[in-house]
Order: sequence, then structure tokens, then C-alpha cells
Amino acid sequence: MKRVHNLSASTCGVLVVITVLLAACAGAAPAPTAAPTSAAPAAALSTSAPATAAPPTEVPAAEQTGSLTVLDWAGYDQPDFWIDFKDTYPKVDVNFEIGASDADIYSKMKAGDQADIFHPYTGWLQFYVDEGLVEEIDTSKLTNWDKVPDTFKQIGQINGKQYFIPWDWGFTSILYRTDKVPEGIDSWAALLDPKYKGHIAMWDDGPGAVAVSSYIHGWGDETKITPDQLAQVKDDWTKQRALNLFYWAGEPELVDAMAKGDVWVAYAWQGAYATLLGQGVPVAYANPQEGRNSWVGMYGIRKGTPDYDLALKFLDEKLGTARATTS
Repeated sequence: MKRVHNLSASTCGVLVVITVLLAACAGAAPAPTAAPTSAAPAAALSTSAPATAAPPTEVPAAEQTGSLTVLDWAGYDQPDFWIDFKDTYPKVDVNFEIGASDADIYSKMKAGDQADIFHPYTGWLQFYVDEGLVEEIDTSKLTNWDKVPDTFKQIGQINGKQYFIPWDWGFTSILYRTDKVPEGIDSWAALLDPKYKGHIAMWDDGPGAVAVSSYIHGWGDETKITPDQLAQVKDDWTKQRALNLFYWAGEPELVDAMAKGDVWVAYAWQGAYATLLGQGVPVAYANPQEGRNSWVGMYGIRKGTPDYDLALKFLDEKLGTARATTS
């Protein structure tokens, strides 16, 4: 999976999710104040004053040691995505664990995974707070925090506290092969269209299916689905199973299937679109009449990690200048 826009480069507008089983289908902390300067007393009552202890010296970044484990998505373990930290703290060992989906990452953290940092998306944030799995972020220690637009900062706030920092954002839409679907696609309903039977790939994600059904049926807010609507969602995707070639979990498998021509129509992130265009595959990224689905990726710090300060440094560098680009 590669979601490609970095927040420190761009500004964009902005899902609490309702989990549906498809088994049948297959404010910020205040800035620190400067320590008061010690001044000589106007009149000494003794001939000698006690020595003032020197403040602890911060270890230079280049000499900082330690280790961090990051639970992330496939692709984000590549050095390009954390190059600022790598260059600034060369002696810190950074290890990555890979999650297959938001549900997988949440399940790992809830089960006691010891990753110091994890990477959820907007619909899942409340769960981490409710379960006590995430530390509050001390934004006063983030030197790059001012680079983040306020609208994005607010997405990571729950109950008035900053639990997550935003880092990547983008859209979801229908990706299709223009040589196989010359008439084009203008609706999410294409994912349920029998004429593409055997050539559709849906993301293996219940909340994603809920969102698509809500767009098709014009229900509005997909986070406020009624029981009757949820029953309709289940019916939609139970029937769609017969049309679907496979449910993709990682973006590379989707890219491969579309490049081969096995998949013509798919629920996809824009990273797959960019990758396929780069390979010369004839694809288009639909602008459906119901609108595209936006998402924002966040980073959080595991509750109780002994490496909280080092994790903060990692997140701060994620907002640094070298990654202030779009890929």
C-alpha cells in the first residue's frame, strides 16, 4: 500500500467507520516557558553562595542512540518516507512491522503489539483512545508542528486532546483500464455492475464497502448508517461477490492484476493510478458523480512506550522538509 501525499507539502479538505462483516462475501500543550535566569543576590548573607548545578545537556542528534519500532503500511518502511529522521539520528535503529489493513493494525495494537508508533487512518482513531492504546502528543516538543494546517491538526484531536499527528492524505475512487472500458466510468455503481463480471477488484475492507454503498444509494453520511441501510449494504456486497475477481489487501497485487489486464475496474487509491501510469498501462482515475472518498493518515504513539521522547522526535522529523513533497 502506498498512499502518496505528505501533509507538510499540501493542504486538502478531509471517516468514523461502521464495521461490517463481509464473511458472506468472502488543544495542543502550551509552549514551554524559558527557565528563569539566575541573578546574583543584591546582598549576600553568607560569604559563599551554593554552586548552581548546570542543566542537563541534550545529546546531539547525531549521537543519539536507541531503537524504535513502527507499525506501518507496506511501502512506508522505505527510507524515502522517513529520510529526515534517518539523516538526523543516524545511530537510532528503526524497525518496521507491516500491517495489512486498518483492521489488522488495530487488532495488533489491541492484542498488545509493542510497536512504539503506529499508522491508522481517520475512521479508526476513536477506537485507540477508547481502548487506552495511544499516548497524548506533547506538541510543544514538535519543532515542525507549525507547518501542519489547523484543519488537519483538528482531525487528530479527540476530547480536546491531540492524540495523533496527520501525515498523509489522498482520495479513493474507481480505477479502470481505458482500453477495456472505453465508455468510461462516472459512478461508484461500476463496482457492482454485472457487465464487468470477473474483472472487478474490491478492497478487502468492510468500512470501505459501507462507504461505497452509501454513495450509490445517496444516504449521505456513511458514519450514520441505520440498521436497514446496513442490511442493504450486506445484500449489495453479497451479490457483488459473484462479480468480483478478488478482494485485494495490498496495493501491489492490485497493480499487478490491472497491469496484466485481469482487472478492469477497481476500488483504488491514487497511488495505484500513478504507478500504473508510470508503467505505461492505459488507466484512468474516475471522478464519480457521487464524489471521491477522502482520507487522512495519522501517526500515534503507543500508550506506555518507554521510548516516548524518541518517538516524538521520529514524528517531528516526519513533518520535516525532506518529505515536504508529493510522490
